[in-house]
Amino acid sequence: MNYNLLEEEWIPVLYRCGKWTRVGIRKALEDAGRIRQIAASNPMDRVAILRFLLAILYWCRGNPPDDVSAKFDDTFPADWFSKLDANRECFNLLGEGERFYQYRKPKDKLLTANYLIHEIPTGTSKWHFRHSTDKVDGLCPACCAVGLLRLPLFATSGGQGKSPGINAKPPVYVIPVGVSLAATLRLSWRQVSNLGSAAWEKPDTVLPKTGEVPLLVGLTWLPRRVWLGNPEGPEAKCISCGRTEHLIRLCVFAGIGSTKTDGPGRIWRDPHVLYATSSRGDVTSVHAGNALGASDAAAGHWARIVAGMLQKEEAPNASISTWIVGFSTVQNDKYLEAMERLIPFPCSPVEIQESVEKVERWQKEGSNLARKLQPPDEKKSSRKHVEIPPMIFAIRPHVEGRVSAKVGELIAGTDEAWEQAAAEYRPMMKMIARSLSPGFTTAALQRRQQIAHVMPDMRSKAQPAEKSSRKKGDGK
Repeated sequence: MNYNLLEEEWIPVLYRCGKWTRVGIRKALEDAGRIRQIAASNPMDRVAILRFLLAILYWCRGNPPDDVSAKFDDTFPADWFSKLDANRECFNLLGEGERFYQYRKPKDKLLTANYLIHEIPTGTSKWHFRHSTDKVDGLCPACCAVGLLRLPLFATSGGQGKSPGINAKPPVYVIPVGVSLAATLRLSWRQVSNLGSAAWEKPDTVLPKTGEVPLLVGLTWLPRRVWLGNPEGPEAKCISCGRTEHLIRLCVFAGIGSTKTDGPGRIWRDPHVLYATSSRGDVTSVHAGNALGASDAAAGHWARIVAGMLQKEEAPNASISTWIVGFSTVQNDKYLEAMERLIPFPCSPVEIQESVEKVERWQKEGSNLARKLQPPDEKKSSRKHVEIPPMIFAIRPHVEGRVSAKVGELIAGTDEAWEQAAAEYRPMMKMIARSLSPGFTTAALQRRQQIAHVMPDMRSKAQPAEKSSRKKGDGK
């Protein structure tokens, strides 16, 4: 019953020397200069832990000192975190007193603890590659702690009374990444005017209906009421991480009532969320693509995210990388998908800005491929070849997956890099050509050759030559 997150080894980390281990909160912060990164396998957990440590940094130290970037990779001084010792009870995961991120009401029902981890089937959810049984399979205390950290970022609408997190439908998170955990935290550690209090001090904090949401409230606000059951024997394998321990099989997992997280009078701009402005001037957060609701499995969504990121007011620093994490959910968690990309920026902000046009052009060219496949003599006719779009939709996920893996090279590259990306379509277009024009006549062969050469046109448009001015009376 004694599990305090300050000392217990529950945060998976990878040290810069290559060592993998688990550490507590204090060790993670004191060794931040020697730690390469949070080393959880799921990107949702890595984002959740990183943002939690950032909130701890703000809570203990406040705004960054003026010389915060003087020694970017240095470990944080230990005396910065003396506040942790003075509030040790706030980080007890178990016990009868105060608990970390937990509170309950007398009539709360006990459900399976597996609700804390999105990818574990619960209730009537389908069993796919992972099978679990409610109240039989359970979680180790470390996975329960990580599941609690997911709630502010990735909680989705769970029906009546179960609101999503403060960012509503989980958005795309964009985080600058340095060469160490300390450098990564410092990149997000900015001056703010209103810090507020964190949810580990008061787990039942209510969002303000109007006005600005303080930073720590926004980073840690809990959309669920949780109270973990006691670990029970005999020891068994955790359904999430596989470690053999006494498992927590039951917990309170209740809604907090109808709470509008996107109220019109509330002001909250998440420091890591990617926002976009619509044609009507509305500012909304960008979300990961819904692969089930798109004919091409949202293949080109990566380009939309990258274009939005490059258009942000603050251009990425050429010496760092940008980490993108998105989370898709459909029909109250009947479909879940986590995605991530790490984009290096080995170029200047000016060169990055020039790539915006290329990314937008790639999006436009990809959406026009089906039109380009129309026979030349039928492009202006009303006849529609219904077999063409499904073929393009079938190959785009494969091609866009290969191209998006090289997005860092494309952003920093030349026209040749984009032309090579377009050439990724060539093998697939040859296969489509055989299906659309299978005959052996001269016309069929010509049509097959024309189809095989269709791909995004990423060549630079030649500027029209200026006409030389000639004065009246010049030589003819």
